[in-house]
Amino acid sequence: MEIKTSKQYNQGIGKYKVLSSNAGVGAIVATKWGGFIMPKTSSDWVFVSAVSQYLKNNPSDVPDYKKIASETGVEIIEDNRFVGFLKDTEGMTHLRCLVTIPHISLNQNNICEVKEHPAYIRYKEEHPTVEGLSESTFTIPAIVFPRWFYSRKTSFLRPIEDWIRIWKEKGCNGGDTKYFAPPRDPDIKTNRKQYDDHLPDGKNMVHGLLEQVSMVLICPNGHISDIPWRQYFSAKLDGQNVTEEGFDLFAYQGRPCTGSRTGEHELQWLENRNHAESFGTLKCNCCGKSVSLEGIMNLQPLCRGDKPWEGVGKKDFIPCRKKPLNVESSTMRWAMVTSNSVYYAENFSSLFIPDCYGKGDSYLDDKQQKVLNLMVDKWFCKYEQKHPGATRKDYIDAIGVDELISKADDSDYAVDEDDMTKIVNVFWGIGQDDHTSDVREKYRFDEYEVFQNNSVSMNDSDKLRFEDIVLPVSLQKYFTKIQQVHTLGMSSTQINFSRVSMPQPQINDDGTIEYQNRMKIFKEAPEDVLVMPANQSFGEGLFFSISEEALAEWESLHKEELKNHYASIVHHDETYENIYRKMLKGGVPKFFLLHTFSHAIMKELEFSCGYPTASLSERLYFSDRMCGVLIYTADGAEGSMGGLVWQGQPSLIEGIIHKAMQRALNCASDPICWENDAQMNYAACFSCAMVSETSCEERNVGLDRRALVDENFGFFKDILQQ
Repeated sequence: MEIKTSKQYNQGIGKYKVLSSNAGVGAIVATKWGGFIMPKTSSDWVFVSAVSQYLKNNPSDVPDYKKIASETGVEIIEDNRFVGFLKDTEGMTHLRCLVTIPHISLNQNNICEVKEHPAYIRYKEEHPTVEGLSESTFTIPAIVFPRWFYSRKTSFLRPIEDWIRIWKEKGCNGGDTKYFAPPRDPDIKTNRKQYDDHLPDGKNMVHGLLEQVSMVLICPNGHISDIPWRQYFSAKLDGQNVTEEGFDLFAYQGRPCTGSRTGEHELQWLENRNHAESFGTLKCNCCGKSVSLEGIMNLQPLCRGDKPWEGVGKKDFIPCRKKPLNVESSTMRWAMVTSNSVYYAENFSSLFIPDCYGKGDSYLDDKQQKVLNLMVDKWFCKYEQKHPGATRKDYIDAIGVDELISKADDSDYAVDEDDMTKIVNVFWGIGQDDHTSDVREKYRFDEYEVFQNNSVSMNDSDKLRFEDIVLPVSLQKYFTKIQQVHTLGMSSTQINFSRVSMPQPQINDDGTIEYQNRMKIFKEAPEDVLVMPANQSFGEGLFFSISEEALAEWESLHKEELKNHYASIVHHDETYENIYRKMLKGGVPKFFLLHTFSHAIMKELEFSCGYPTASLSERLYFSDRMCGVLIYTADGAEGSMGGLVWQGQPSLIEGIIHKAMQRALNCASDPICWENDAQMNYAACFSCAMVSETSCEERNVGLDRRALVDENFGFFKDILQQ
C-alpha cells in the first residue's frame, strides 16, 4: 500500500500488544512502511488523560465507574483488588481506576473508522447534542524514532526536523508536510502522481522514501538516544577515543567545518560495499573530510538521561547515575533497533476475584474500597496540609478508629469497627501475618485460597466460575483437588520497562522485593497518577492443588537424594539470583516439581487435544504455604470456548496426567537431557519440558523431569506402574 498522507500513517497494533514487550511505551516498533516508531508516554494517551481530567475535576467524588464511562466514552475496568495492589507496590497512592485500551480497526487506506466504533456510537446515543469522540480517543500517539535519516540518492544524513525544513523550502507537494509521511526524500521524485485537488499543478509528484538509521544508544537505567552523529564525526576527526567508557560524546565541541558558512559539518552516509563487516564511512560534503564507522559498536558515552517518548527536543536533561548507589555517571551502549536488549517490559497480570470472595487484610469489598479512596484522596491530604511531613501512622494515631468510622458515616458509607480496621491495615500497607512483607506472594495466596477453600464458585459471581471434580482414585494421593474453571477474568498492565538487561527483582531477607533500573510508562510522579491503562480478558482453565501431605512425605523420604541432586543449583548465574531465592524460600525440590508438572500438562494438552502451548498460560502458586498451578487460556486463543474445561473431566484428566508422566520419561535428546545439571535447569529442553516463552511465568527456568518420574525419587513414579 502506498502511504500518501499523514492520515494513512497509522500503524495497526493489537490492544494486547500495546502493554507488552512488543509495542509498549518507549519501545521501538517496526512499521508497515519499513521504518520505526516509538509509542509515547501513557500520560499522553487521550483516553487515559480524559479520565484523569474527569477525576481531577471531581476530586471529592468516590469513583462512579458507570458515570465516568458515560461522560468520557472510555471503558473502565472494575478491579479494586488490582488497583490496591498497584497502590501498594508501585507507589501510586492516588490511583483511582484502570481504563481499557480501545480496540480500533483500520480500513484499506490505513485510516481509523472512528464513527463506526461501538464506543463512539454509544457515546453519541447518550450525548446526542454533544460532538462525538475524536479520533485521538482511539489511538496511541507515537514519534518517529530513531530521528536520523539519510538519502538513498544524495547520501545526506540529517535529523528528521532538517528533512522537514528542506521539504518546505523546496515546496515539495506544495510544502505540505502531510505528504511527507512516511519520511520522504525531497530529492527523489518518482513517476507516480499525487492526486489531490488541493495541490497545485506540477507539484503533485510522489517522492521516494528516506532511509532510517538503525542504530541507537541505550542506558541500563532505561534511557535511549540517537547517536549524536555530528559530535561523533567531529570527535573522530580530532582523534578522540570515542569508544572510551564514559566519553562525553553528547557535549563534545569540535572544531568548526572550514568549508561551511555555519561551521557545521554537512554529513553524508557512504556505505562500504567492499567490507561486509563495516557500516561504511561518514563524509562532510563541505570540507571533504571523512571518518570510518569502524568500531562504532563499542561506543560507551555518558548518558544524558534522554526520554524521547516523553517529548521530542527536551532540553532539561537530568544527569543519569548508576543505580543503586547513584554516585557514578551511567554509560550508554550501542544497539541495533531490532535488538532484544533495546526493550524489556515488566508486565503484571491479576486474576479477577469478585467482591463476594473478599477476605484477608489486603482485599476490600466495594464499600470498603470507597472509604479507603476517601481516606487517601481527601482526609489524609487535608491532614498533611496542616501537618507537613506527617506519616499515615501519625494520621491514624491522631484521628483514631472511632473518628474514622464517624467520618465514613458522614460520607454515607456506614462501616463497623472490623471494616475500619481492615481499611486502616490496607491504608498502612501492612497486614497481620508473617508473609505480608512479600506483597506479591500475598497477592497470589489470596487467589490460591479462593480455589482452595471453595468447592464451587459462589452463585452471584459471573466473572469467576469453578467447581471441584471428583478425584480419580489414582490421583487422590497426589492432589488435594483439581478444579474446572469455567470462567475467569484476567486483568493485565505494563508496570515498568528497562533496557540493556532484563530487570531482576531482588528478594530481600525480610521478604520485600526491590527492582532496579526500571522506567515508568507514565511521566508524572507515581503519587500523581490517577489512571492506568490495562486490558481485561476472559477465558477458562484448570486448577491443580498438589497435596502438601504428599509433598512433605516425598521431601522427607528422599531428603538426601534431593539435596544431592540439586546441589549444583548453588553455582547459578547472577541472572537467576531472584528465582533462586524464591526457590530457597518455598523449597527447591518443590519448585522444580510444580513448575515441571505445569509444563508437562501443557505439553500433553498439545499432544492429546491439539491446543498449541502458545495459547495456554500458567499461573504458579508457589511459596512455603502453597503449591498449585492454574493452566488457563484467554479469549481469542484456541481452547477458549470450553475445550480446555472439557479436558478436566475425571476420566479425561486422569488419562492426561498419566500420559504426561509416561511422556516425561523420554526425550529425543536423552541421555544428554536426562543427565543435564547445568545452571537452573536439569532434565529439561525444548524437546520435552520447555514451552513457549509467552506461556511460562519463569522464562523456562526451574525445570526437571526427574523431579516427576525418576525411578528413585520422582514424585509421580508410582503412577508409572498403574
